[in-house]
Amino acid sequence: MYTLYIGNKNYSSWSLRPWLLLRELDIPFTEQLIPFGKGAFGSFSPTGKVPCLADGGVLLWDSLGITEYLGERHPGVWPIDVGARAWARCAVAEMHSGFNKMRDQCLMNCGVRVVIHNYSLPLQD
Repeated sequence: MYTLYIGNKNYSSWSLRPWLLLRELDIPFTEQLIPFGKGAFGSFSPTGKVPCLADGGVLLWDSLGITEYLGERHPGVWPIDVGARAWARCAVAEMHSGFNKMRDQCLMNCGVRVVIHNYSLPLQD
């Protein structure tokens, strides 16, 4: 069985990604929640960062690397159709490495509840 080491699910989109994938596909795993600032990530992660997936003696320390590893072992991680799979991998890679300005402005915080006020925009000609 896999062991997934993660940080806070409310504040770490990196940790949340493999956690959601494993849960969505009903892949059995043990979750090890290590709060930020409390744990020594270096005791289990080669980079000292989370997420980190342990599979016996194999350690994976990057959410995209974890996804690829799981995709080789479990159906449903990636689309079967080669074109759809290529598109999905490109989209995931772009999300993984891009959007830096958006990440700086829109921090990950699932604990915040936002109230959207109903207002109307002026009509434009």
